[in-house]
Amino acid sequence: MNKNNSREKILKQLKDCKGQFISGTDLSKNTDTSRAAIWKQIERLREEGYEISSVTNRGYRLDTEPDFLDSRLLIENRIICKHSVDSTNREARILAESGAPGYSVIAAEEQLQGRGRLGRHWFSPPKSGIWFSIILRPEHITPEEVTPVTLVTAVSIAAYFREIHNLQVQVKWPNDLLINSKKFGGVLTELKGEPDRIEYIIVGIGLNISQNTDTFPTELKERATSLFIESGKRHNRTYMLVEIYKALVNDYKLFFSNGFSPFYKKWKYFSSTLGQQVTISRPGGSLTGRAVNLSEKGALIIEDNTGKTHYLNFGEIT
Repeated sequence: MNKNNSREKILKQLKDCKGQFISGTDLSKNTDTSRAAIWKQIERLREEGYEISSVTNRGYRLDTEPDFLDSRLLIENRIICKHSVDSTNREARILAESGAPGYSVIAAEEQLQGRGRLGRHWFSPPKSGIWFSIILRPEHITPEEVTPVTLVTAVSIAAYFREIHNLQVQVKWPNDLLINSKKFGGVLTELKGEPDRIEYIIVGIGLNISQNTDTFPTELKERATSLFIESGKRHNRTYMLVEIYKALVNDYKLFFSNGFSPFYKKWKYFSSTLGQQVTISRPGGSLTGRAVNLSEKGALIIEDNTGKTHYLNFGEIT
């Protein structure tokens, strides 16, 4: 018997027992596997992250399963899943260049070179977050009109966690998701097109789901958080990814047909930026002032110390 098939059969038997012990003899009989092979496959499963108890005269019991992304379920929902990539945005760009249709998605268990804005590294280890990128191919819309797509993405995800998980996720202009003033997720949008047309957009999304405080590097512990830290609960990342993807597709379709206006009030309500004294860094210098409003096209409106109003579509905010 193929070793992988043998391991799958043993795992299925353990799962079917639903937390109860099953003897090595029964496992051997039910899977047509020798007792020695059972032991070897149990060890392999433990190496993969399955916690399995073994007690003399009682057998084996599956205690907990590792939180792997379920590639089969993801594929059923048109989501390509890879174990490890440099970055999902890079993989999505390759797919887009090869002609992948709009709303194609690539997700990964880990990113080795995950990226945030301004070339920053995004900490994205395995079995801990949701790292994925969506290819968008909007028609009859210009690069200028599509500028708020990052804000739409942030609003859609914040709304999901507020409505489904009762967490007060806030949006920080232009692309961060916060819980209790700590960074929970981020959005990185890249575009290929010309002044009057778009070939494709890639929206990369990173969400911290299962990390505990000790998981984060020292430099991030005071600034980053996760769903587990904030809720105290473990969540199935596969189902969550599918739900978020469906919510995003619905909101992107609404945005491409109706513009930013359906999301405008919700972004302002979720905002952690409006009303704050901020400094915006951008090419050519920085601007300090009060974030007084958001334009209906998604620009942040800053009133500087002289009372002059500035409309900003990009920049790094502190």
